[in-house]
Amino acid sequence: MRTLGLMLFTFTAVVLASCGGGDDGGGSGGGGGGTPGWPDPGPRDPLPAQWLTLDYYFKPQLIAGGFSGSSQNMPVKLAQAPAPDNRLFVSVLNGTILTVSTSAPFTQTVWASVSVLNGAEQGLLGIAVSPNFATNGFVYVMACVNDVTPRQRVIRFTDVGGVGTSPTIIIDNLPTANTHNAGALKFGIDGSLLVTVGDAQVEANSQTSGSLAGRVLRYTEAGGVPTGNPLGSPNEFEWCRGLRNTFGLAVHQGTGILVGTENGPNSNDELNYLGLGKNFEWGATSPVPGAQVGFKMRNWPSVIVPTGITFHTGLNVPAAYADNIFLCSYDHNEILRFEMFGSPPVNINMEHSFGQMASSANANKPLDIIQGNDGSLFMSTFTQIWRIYARTGP
Repeated sequence: MRTLGLMLFTFTAVVLASCGGGDDGGGSGGGGGGTPGWPDPGPRDPLPAQWLTLDYYFKPQLIAGGFSGSSQNMPVKLAQAPAPDNRLFVSVLNGTILTVSTSAPFTQTVWASVSVLNGAEQGLLGIAVSPNFATNGFVYVMACVNDVTPRQRVIRFTDVGGVGTSPTIIIDNLPTANTHNAGALKFGIDGSLLVTVGDAQVEANSQTSGSLAGRVLRYTEAGGVPTGNPLGSPNEFEWCRGLRNTFGLAVHQGTGILVGTENGPNSNDELNYLGLGKNFEWGATSPVPGAQVGFKMRNWPSVIVPTGITFHTGLNVPAAYADNIFLCSYDHNEILRFEMFGSPPVNINMEHSFGQMASSANANKPLDIIQGNDGSLFMSTFTQIWRIYARTGP
């Protein structure tokens, strides 16, 4: 059975048909076709060797390296502290939490650490910064641990003097397995804490009442039951179900809707609109009533292994990129860009290849992507972290 593949695996190359993104191949072409309200920046300097293509209007900047990409030393998830702090918080699969300065010289600091399990997809997974970080200093991580029994838990740290202190268990007893742990951790625009949990290698978990596996879960920031969840006990934390391994989760900052990436077994990778109370049918042994079935925005019949995902607000980028979804394909070393429409914006108008990295074992496989405070994109690969920003010159 295919897994997400946080450790080094070999995959068969697959070609994804998509529309071009206006790439100029690193500056050798002329013009990007014109974008209203954004000046043509002209030819671009050659792209770094790690990049094959990138959308004409953007430029990559390496801000962190030194990750081996093996022995669990890889940057899995990213979150950024609000301005003026702006530090990038990084969960490393081996249990280390790093901070990276987002301005030169891009200083890396070991902020805290957690003792974690080291299965193929076990370790330190999700990371999220509290919406009230400026006053409470809270940072949350999702970790696979062995405490009496293997489990996942959400742990809160407090930033004091640039170091993570006072680890506190907020959510406990989430299922874990060697693979299919999901591991996304995000805050909704209402301040609720959103957690994705995979099926823990048992397909039936995703449909079993009372299970926390194969779901998106929703909590208060303190780990309690929030108002607005669709079901009561024993499913009071459930937002939606029927998911195999939703590794990537994004929140639209205007409407608060959730979208996620879903890894199918050998085909049928998905981009999903994770609606309240919906069922995405994984693990179902009988037909799910039509009104309950979740909306699959994109289905890939062949494997792309979608990982990180983010919406873009349109800040400091050409207007055409507002409300776009940026999605990482692990298998293709690629970032896909989706132009969206609708209210909420869950319908795909156009799909582009935003950028593709060179094939180099597991070095350039993208894991996570987020929008930064300044509108740039931050992306982690197995070995590096990049800032991708809208350029106004070469």
